[in-house]
Amino acid sequence: MLKSFPAKILLLGEYTILNGSKALAVPYNELSGKWSFNPLNEEAAKISHASLEAFLEHTSEQYLDYPRLKRDIQNGLWFDSTIPHGFGLGSSGALISAIYETYAPRRGSLMEDKIALARLEDYFHGSSSGIDPLVSLIQKPLLIHNFDEVEIYSEKLNLNGFFLLNSNKPRNTGPLVSIYQEKMKDPEFKRGCAEVLSREVNFAIAAILKDDRSNLFHHLWLISKFQWEYFPEMIPTQMRGLWSKGLESGDYILKLCGAGGGGYILGFNDKLSNMEKIKLFDPHELREL
Repeated sequence: MLKSFPAKILLLGEYTILNGSKALAVPYNELSGKWSFNPLNEEAAKISHASLEAFLEHTSEQYLDYPRLKRDIQNGLWFDSTIPHGFGLGSSGALISAIYETYAPRRGSLMEDKIALARLEDYFHGSSSGIDPLVSLIQKPLLIHNFDEVEIYSEKLNLNGFFLLNSNKPRNTGPLVSIYQEKMKDPEFKRGCAEVLSREVNFAIAAILKDDRSNLFHHLWLISKFQWEYFPEMIPTQMRGLWSKGLESGDYILKLCGAGGGGYILGFNDKLSNMEKIKLFDPHELREL
């Protein structure tokens, strides 16, 4: 019950994973959640506890020690989390991984765990891939070859230069995925995703795994440019000026972090100091990876 469950960041593969590209997801330990039985005095504690009660009413007993979870919830269990809801960092994934780690009577293979986590997280998202809670559960980077082939990447990744920018706007993933699926009906958009975006995503992932910094910037810039031209609905209005400026100057790159539409935007720069970036992106909250 003392274990913390981190947020997750989908570095690469947003949307394109739906059409055959790889994806790379990493835990983000600066934001996390853990169980608490502290009195339900704060509003956040009351909201979390009520959410667990609702989850219990709709979840399946197939994957969990249901009686023990029910007993603990009745005794005031809640999830004390610093991960903001609706910002693309896996707040529900961390909760589901905590439930699974604590209350699952059996553990299977990695893919069996992923399937179980996905079915549990379906309560929050309607349909979950299981990736978010799996990252939080394993607490190591996951290289997703496709939804049926996921690899734990045990080598240390060099993520220097990556950062998060807070758009200060929550988002809902479902409608954004629907927009993407509608766009895929356009042959030009579909061809661009297959021949340009998916290719550059795979190249960028390979560059990160090889620590190939010179080529990484190039591939990220092409991803950013494609998203700027073809994903305007997913780029928060308040971030568009900064996004365009990065493309034009080449000083930094902004790209979607997950579904986009709000929440955090992912950035990359290995030239500016942290203080320079804070000044450049003020008043937006900046978090280094």
